[in-house]
Amino acid sequence: MIIIKLGGSAITDKSKEYTPRMEVITRTAEQVSRIKDVILVHGGGSFGHPLAKEYELHKGFKDESQLKGVSRTRYSMTVLNQLVVSALIEKGVPAVSVQPSALFVCKSKRISHFFLEPIHYLLDLKCVPVLYGDVVTDAKMGFCILSGDQIVSFLAEKVHPEKVIFGLDKDGLYDKDPAFEDASLIREITFADLASISAGETGDVTSGMKGKLSEIVQMKGITEVNLINLMKDNTLSRAVKGDVEGTRIR
Repeated sequence: MIIIKLGGSAITDKSKEYTPRMEVITRTAEQVSRIKDVILVHGGGSFGHPLAKEYELHKGFKDESQLKGVSRTRYSMTVLNQLVVSALIEKGVPAVSVQPSALFVCKSKRISHFFLEPIHYLLDLKCVPVLYGDVVTDAKMGFCILSGDQIVSFLAEKVHPEKVIFGLDKDGLYDKDPAFEDASLIREITFADLASISAGETGDVTSGMKGKLSEIVQMKGITEVNLINLMKDNTLSRAVKGDVEGTRIR
């Protein structure tokens, strides 16, 4: 079984609010149709981040004016989720949307309570659960943003996948911000070395990638994680077969 994270920056245009990249979503759905036993999790991109920022949802509950933001963000994420699920169904994938806010409760932004039976039963039925970053209840903060990356990290520990694949809008992990011309792609790295980068001891990565790496190093019992460019043809299919055009972590 494989867990695949579809990055919000890959499946949406983050420079334009509520703008999906349907060609990427459709191409990804075609590749997923050839994979057996999979859980999908996708990010929010331009459907989630602008609203979360506007209403400062990352700070938790401060006043009632934020509640509209909770509603709008939740709704917007279901819209993106349905676009992803619809594309999967169109390609013959038995995809089933699973609402994270009904499965997880957090405490200080980390998952503290969970109900995973729906995931296990869907997998037993050979369905493909499709989760996403969401606004969830938080025992200390009222609510918080539960990222798709944290969901992937948590599920990886509970369902023990063969590998985890992160689909990005770039080729993988670089030794510095890939915006710099002299940045080099890291083809292979150990979990131990990755922990050093995540902690800021070595390397110079973007804040978004640093958060992702932080979740990856917390995965327990995982033997391999791949970082690939989801915007390129067939990178997902190849990674599933072991031909990783990106970064391999093990």
